[in-house]
Amino acid sequence: MGVCLFAASGLNFDVDLYLASSPFKPAGVFRKGEIPPKDNPQRLPRPDSGFVLIVSQTEDPGIGSEVGPATAFLARHVKELRRLRERGADNMLLEFGTQADNRMRQSDYLPPEFINALAALGLGLVFSAIGTPGLRPGIYG
Repeated sequence: MGVCLFAASGLNFDVDLYLASSPFKPAGVFRKGEIPPKDNPQRLPRPDSGFVLIVSQTEDPGIGSEVGPATAFLARHVKELRRLRERGADNMLLEFGTQADNRMRQSDYLPPEFINALAALGLGLVFSAIGTPGLRPGIYG
């Protein structure tokens, strides 16, 4: 399964105030000072506030089918993404999550229009692969 997430956060971002007037319906919200439960053995509090929303999700394990919806998301929300930056979000990104399998190589194409849209809005890009229990690791795993 593939997924594309949008995340926005900021050290001085009032996520609750922003979301009260935002068209975005987040899948998750986090606040400065909260202690994240996962991958945080030292129990360090969050330095920032923000939210995450699902842009798209498909059964395709690669990111190829997520690029179109991600590009459409950026085009549809240009004004809102700029407003978000003005409201204190100093970190915005799209994350493409894929399911790792036992293929030796997987590649997907990112068109220049998509890369230009990310750059114009100041968004970062993250690729994540999650292992699936029960699959044999490939030659490099």
